Amino acid sequence: MITSATEAKVGSMRTRDEVSDDKLRGGFYSPDVLVELCIRRSAELLDGRSDLRVLEPSAGDGAFLRGIGRNDIARRIQKIEAVEIFAEEAAKAADALDSTGLQGRVVNQNVLQWSQGRGPEFDWVLANPPYVRFQFISDEDKQRAKEISSGLGTAGTSVSNLWIPVFLLSLSKLRDGGVFSVILPTEFLTGISAGAVRNWLLANTTDLTVDLFEPGSFPSVLQEVLILSGRASKGATTPSTIRFYDHNGDTRSWSHVVSPAAGTWTNYLLLPDQNDALAAVQSISEVKRLSSVARFSVSTVTGANGYFCVNSAQVKAYDLEEWAIPLLPRSRHAEGLIFTGEEQQALAEAGQPAWLLSFAATKSSPEDHELAQQYLDEGVRLKIAQRFKCRVRVPWYRVPVVPAGGLLLSKRSNRYPRVISNHAKVVTTDTIYKGQILAGAPITADDFTAVFHNSLTMLSAEVEGRSFGGGVLELVPSEVNALQVPIVPGATSELAKLDEVSRTSDDPEALIEATDEALTRLVPALDAQTMSALSDARHTLMDRRLQRTHSKFYD
Repeated sequence: MITSATEAKVGSMRTRDEVSDDKLRGGFYSPDVLVELCIRRSAELLDGRSDLRVLEPSAGDGAFLRGIGRNDIARRIQKIEAVEIFAEEAAKAADALDSTGLQGRVVNQNVLQWSQGRGPEFDWVLANPPYVRFQFISDEDKQRAKEISSGLGTAGTSVSNLWIPVFLLSLSKLRDGGVFSVILPTEFLTGISAGAVRNWLLANTTDLTVDLFEPGSFPSVLQEVLILSGRASKGATTPSTIRFYDHNGDTRSWSHVVSPAAGTWTNYLLLPDQNDALAAVQSISEVKRLSSVARFSVSTVTGANGYFCVNSAQVKAYDLEEWAIPLLPRSRHAEGLIFTGEEQQALAEAGQPAWLLSFAATKSSPEDHELAQQYLDEGVRLKIAQRFKCRVRVPWYRVPVVPAGGLLLSKRSNRYPRVISNHAKVVTTDTIYKGQILAGAPITADDFTAVFHNSLTMLSAEVEGRSFGGGVLELVPSEVNALQVPIVPGATSELAKLDEVSRTSDDPEALIEATDEALTRLVPALDAQTMSALSDARHTLMDRRLQRTHSKFYD
């Protein structure tokens, strides 16, 4: 699907066999079980229609074509048009089409070029759009993708990943009332870049169905996937009802009414009563958006943490004391909810990189000190000075250090994000956000920290954040701002007890449970039944995310 095969990382949903050392092949292998379900969902929507014109925009080796040939629906097809950029795969797809005996053709072309000048002339789209990140897309295709997205009113999202413009252009080729069933990465539900795509769907389609699968269900597929089916409708109105099917063991189904104001669709992975519980607590007066009381931002970006974050032995060897400032290297180095100066000193004595080098202009130049100059020379030898963040600085070694915040928040986490009250006033690198309580807020940093790790806030982190291969949860500052947090003046009275739980318990859920119990005493509206419902909802999303930990997904 991209201008040159040599610029492809991998096309479509990648398999382990395809991830070669150079990662340049563009193979297409959709599991038969997904192909069959796509065809079944489409057949339900087509409701007996015949003389169908079918589009397959990323044909690969012809998985969907073979699937059609195995199905009775083949008798109702007038013509198939399939597009595939790689000549070898296009030849396989052509053989697959010939084997069906159906009329049609396989076009060996870039689908972004093929689509130009083509109107809505198809009744059915079946697809597994290529999953290629923007850095592996040619400049020409980035421009084509922008034009496609701009023409459809989704400008600004087209080049984040190639599946987005290919998906959009495919659906734009459907006649009004045409149907589609496509295999998409599950980031469709949660990714910020897919937000405009979701809203476009609400305005231009009806009868949407999402089929979900347990992560790792298809060993040959290296992305967690879903199936999205629906009907093109130029007169679609919002809000829309979307049906969800979860094929994890016994198939469960539920529906949600979705509007463009929904943001991500992560919370729609919850059952309706769970989603209702989340919505209900947001009307409690003590529950606010985090941005109303605190602000978190990116900490120091060094460009080379391994060089600028040093241990005490390095400080001594190169006489760097003047430029070494106390650092918390990683959130895992803080066991409790409070990080003290004594703990920072203990890290330093244990040989951890507990110091950040700040060669600020207000201090003497390291170039005037023999040993410090040797350390700079070592950085040049290691080509640290040539790294992007370094080479754009003058001098290259002067890191713009962000001052310490009263609060620290892990950027990425396993089970849940952690907030730490920064009593040591240490700085951090960009693996940890720095935070401050806003002036005039009714709480202190310790109040905030004491109640942060509760089921409501952790559920909102699952909803607002995004996850990657291996199940890692990440929050960017805008998502941190959207978290729902209880505002409880005086909650600091609970901090010492909760800090002890964080430090001593082997149960990863002990801190959440202890904080929930404290909240039921501090905020009567957040009673035990409410917190239990929120806990169940959080585990629904967290457990699904953590299932990826047990599967090897390509990052």
